[in-house]
Order: sequence, then structure tokens, then C-alpha cells
Amino acid sequence: MYDKITALYCRYSRDDGQEEENASITHQRELLKEYAENNGHTNLRYYADDGYSGTNFDRPDFQRMLEDIKKNLISTVIVKDMSRFGRNYILVGQYVELVLPMHGVKVIGVTDNYDSTQDNNDLFAFESIFAEMYAADISKKVITYKRNKGVNGGVVKTRPVYGYKIAPNTKDKWIVDEKVAGIVYMIFDKFVNEEMTEYQIATYLRKNKVLNTSAYIGSKQCDPTRIYAWSSSTITRMLGMAEYSGDTVNFKSRTISFKTKQREKIPKDQWLVFRDTHEAIVPREMFEKAQIRLARPKKKFGERKYEYNTFFTKKCKCSECGGRMSVQVSKGYDGIAYNCQKYISFKTCKSHTVREMTLRNMFKDQVSTLQQALKTNPQEIEEKLGIYGLSGLQNEIESSNQRIADIDSYIQALFESKINGEITQADFINMSKRYSSEKIELQNKVNQLAEKLAIGMRNSTQILDILAFIKETDFSEITEEICDKLIEKVIVGIYEKKGTVNYGKQSLRFKVYEIGFIDEFVDVSYQTFRERIEDVLRHRYADQIVTKRPHEVYEELGLTYYIMKKGLQRENINFNTIVIELRKKLIREYIKRGMSANEIFKVTGFASVNRFYSFCNEHLGMTYKELKKDILS
Repeated sequence: MYDKITALYCRYSRDDGQEEENASITHQRELLKEYAENNGHTNLRYYADDGYSGTNFDRPDFQRMLEDIKKNLISTVIVKDMSRFGRNYILVGQYVELVLPMHGVKVIGVTDNYDSTQDNNDLFAFESIFAEMYAADISKKVITYKRNKGVNGGVVKTRPVYGYKIAPNTKDKWIVDEKVAGIVYMIFDKFVNEEMTEYQIATYLRKNKVLNTSAYIGSKQCDPTRIYAWSSSTITRMLGMAEYSGDTVNFKSRTISFKTKQREKIPKDQWLVFRDTHEAIVPREMFEKAQIRLARPKKKFGERKYEYNTFFTKKCKCSECGGRMSVQVSKGYDGIAYNCQKYISFKTCKSHTVREMTLRNMFKDQVSTLQQALKTNPQEIEEKLGIYGLSGLQNEIESSNQRIADIDSYIQALFESKINGEITQADFINMSKRYSSEKIELQNKVNQLAEKLAIGMRNSTQILDILAFIKETDFSEITEEICDKLIEKVIVGIYEKKGTVNYGKQSLRFKVYEIGFIDEFVDVSYQTFRERIEDVLRHRYADQIVTKRPHEVYEELGLTYYIMKKGLQRENINFNTIVIELRKKLIREYIKRGMSANEIFKVTGFASVNRFYSFCNEHLGMTYKELKKDILS
């Protein structure tokens, strides 16, 4: 049996008011080492986050320590004081009082005499709140400092805008970056003097392989495949920046919460502008001309022939590059589609169009399948989500912990028996080994159960709400409310290549909020070509659209006629047969509903009632009246 790690966790940020960062960390290390050694703690390991705020729990070494805790490597965590853990009293409380105890980890705060195994921690919640109040106070002081500085014309930006850099031996004085200042000037010149549009300028920069702003500064968020990908919005934003004329503009945005660091934009009329605070890249006259042109109303596209409900906007993601899918208006039929934006704009990805109607139909099929699974076997789905049997898990953990406590008592009794000469040394060792082995197995079991319980408890309320919504909802029609409520994103795949089993078919994976991808819980295979064609025909008939030719359908499916034809051949059916069989089925269904012939022909895709009567004679073997009598009798 090995000694588990005693974690010595240190954290420092400038918000803590220390002058020397390294000294602060060094001081914490020495303090924690001295305490650990004086109190018999062994196998010491340091975890230190230097320069991280207490409101940020995504710290590298803090997360590394949590991973080691989950692996059952750590027995004790020691910190200088509990504020080193963090300055959000709710999250600190969750870690210290729930997460760590479930893994059998003891927490010690040296200077505030905190010990998670003792019953004298009543003031912990108040101390955590005070720590958070301290963080909030620091945040306010920083904001006040920046505001005072900004009001007096000082630069309060974290980094210079593209085209400038920080002057040597200064903190915030801007000087012109000669490497890219020419690019900035060229953008304004082409916009003002050559009257190029923002789109044309962006295209020009892409063609001439000019590094975009993110690539130039070496941003980690920059896609390495898109280092020359200038956009119209970037050009528009740059053209509106008064900094390029030599001015300082303060308070364009503000922090909403010191915890999340989330920011919101401030109206332009509330900005503070100070003229001629640094060297200009663009003459003021050129900058002002640019603002006049920016203020002109943009040319509007002609009126759309149709109004579209784009429920899946911002939800579709490309399976190849992970980028978003852009909306495209189809020229060949009444509807819209989505395609990869990187393909549309830069041809750096593959084209894989998906129709809005296809998305609705496929989602309806998949979520209806999940709905049925929830009604017939809810336990299986809930088990997969980790929310079934949580009380049983809790009871099992408590039972195992009780057995561990009993084993500790047995080992103590054995030791006393050995001391008193009631058992031999050899007997003591053998019996202790058995108990110790059982204890280790139980502890591992508790850790596994605790992790399972934690997963089950996480967002269990939200999960159950989503499941209840799916159970109770009518999915005969996919509405905007359903999309917003359920769909987090849709992964749109490319069409399967020739020679594959699913040739011509397209993978569509729907991820539901709090749950995950539907196909991970229920079997939702590709639709056959026949099923997909029937779906399109049904909605066209319902909208009283006469479908005369196959191309009207394959265009809506986003397929070529060749792919659809080959696909139907493999399914041993043809387009006309699908149309005939579907119409026969619908006619019988609508007659049973009591609909008249004048109603039925309109919603089964016929141009006139006479064509409807002819169809009944030819394909149903009797007149409409005979058919109606036969069905209703």
C-alpha cells in the first residue's frame, strides 16, 4: 500500500494585493511545507497557479489537482487559507463540502484553522462570502482606476488595435506598427478613394494572402487554415475605429459581472473620445470621409418571393470543419437550404447542402423515435443519462463508508490485541492485510459510485424537464418553439461516396440540450430513399403543390437525379411507383376521414378532380364512388 499524495495548493493573483508574484507563491510553498512536515503529512506534491484570479476556477494546476483527486491519488489538500481555493462561495462550498468528501479527500486551511473533518467549521460559509466580497471590491477598484484613467484620456485597452504596438519601456503608450500600418492605410484608401466595398476589400486581401488580424497577433483562436480569411465585418469594424486617426476611444464596453468577466457594449453616444493622443495612421480627412460613406444606407436585395422560417439557423455545424452552415435560398423550388460557410466563402471545405425541410423531417423522425423509447423503456434512457437510481447509489455509498469505518475499528482492535499479547505478530499481519485489502476495494468502489452519483446529480432537474417535454410533445409538426427548446446543434455530414453502402445519403446528428445526441440513445439509422421521397411528397401535397416531375423532389432533397435514380434501383423501386403507392394510401386515409373528392384531389397532388377520378379507375380498379362505398361500408 502506497502513501497517497498530500496536495499543497498555492494560488496568487495581482488582485490579492501582493507586490511580488514569485515571493507570494514562494511564501505559500514554505508555509504549507512547514505545516505539512510538522503535522506528519508525507508524499508532498505542489500545485500552483500563478497569476490566476480566485473567481476563475479553470486554472491549470487546480484542474490538474482535481484530475488526480478523481484518480484516487490524493488524500489531503492543504491551502494557506480557503480564499486560495477560490473567491466564489457557492463553487468553493460545492468543491469542499460535496465533491472532495465524495472522493475521501480532507481539506485544510492553515491560517484560518479550517479542517473539513472537524465540526467547528460553522464560519466557513461566512468566510467564503467575505472572500467573494473582497474579489468584488477589488474588481470595483480596478474598474474605478480604469474609469479615472479613461476619463483623463489614458488608454485603457488591454492591447493595441491592429496597426499599433506598445512603445518600448512603457505599459500603454501606442506607437505605429510599421509592419502592418500600410495595410490599414490601404484599406481606408481603397474604401474612400477607389470606392471599393468592404466585401471587395476583404476579397482583395484574401487573394493577396495578407495575414488577417488574428493571425498577425498570433491569436490561439485563429484557425490555421484561415490565416488569410478576411471578412467584410472585420473591414467595416476597422473603418469605424477612430484610433486610426490618432484618437483614444474609451468605454466602448463594460464588465457585467466580475465572476464571469462577461461584457456588454455601451452605446456610441456614451463613448469618451480624446483627440490626437497618438500618431495617426490615417489622415483625419480620410477617416471622416470613410465615416460618411459608412453612414450611407446599404443597397438592399430585392424582395424575396417567399417567406421562410429558418428554425435551424445558427444550429447547423459542418461535420468536416466544425464551422457553421450558412442559409441559402434555393433558386429551383420554394424553400431554403444550408451549406458550409467555409465552402461558400473560401472553398476550404466541402459542399454538402441540406434542405430545411429535410432537417425538419429527419429531426421529427429521430425525436419521435426517442419519444417512443421514453414511453416504452424510460429506465434504459435514464440509466444512460445517469439519473436512474440515484438514491440507491447514495445508500450504497453510505453502506460502504460504514463498512470502511468498521474495518478501521477492527484493525485498531487487532492492534490492541497484539499489544496485549492476545494474538501473535504473524496473525496480526495476516488479518490486517485482509482487512486492508477489503478497505482498498471498498474505497475504490466508493470513489466510482461517488463519481457516478455526481454525474447523475449534475443538471438532473434540467434533464428531467427535457425528457418530460419530449414525452408530452406532439411532433407531427416541427415548430420554432420545439427547435429552440430542444436542439442545441445539428452536425451535418457530407454525402456518402459512390461505392459505399449508404451512397448518396447524408448523416444528420441532432444534439438535444442536457441530453446529447439522439443517436447515442436510440437507433436512428439513415432514411431510405423511398422514405425521404415520401416525406417530401407528403409536405408538398399538404401545401397543395402539384408534383409532376422527379426533379422537383430531388432538388428539395439536395440530390442529383443520378444519385436518386441509383439509390432507388438498389431499393428495387422507382419514383413513379412511390408516387402511385403513396397516393393510393393517402386517398384511402382521407376517405376514411370523411373528406370530399374536391378536398382530396388538392392534397394528393392532382391538377384537377378529373385527373383524380382517372387515377382511381386506373390504379385502384374502381370509380371514386365505388371506392368510397367500399371503404365506408
